[in-house]
Amino acid sequence: MKFKNAKRIEGLDSNVWIEFTKLAADPSVVNLGQGLPDISPPSYVKEVLSKVALMDSLNQYTRG
Repeated sequence: MKFKNAKRIEGLDSNVWIEFTKLAADPSVVNLGQGLPDISPPSYVKEVLSKVALMDSLNQYTRG
């Protein structure tokens, strides 16, 4: 290998997404954490999501 990773990132080859992907590989598991649905959600779900989206305190981002 021509390039080597910096020592400061050694041991970081595992993270939550790698673990989720491994778990989701089981055919009996429905992985709702990745990908895009190919069906429209029910009306009651869209109604609740629209109310939640109007709240200023919620977002998908973590603290820096």
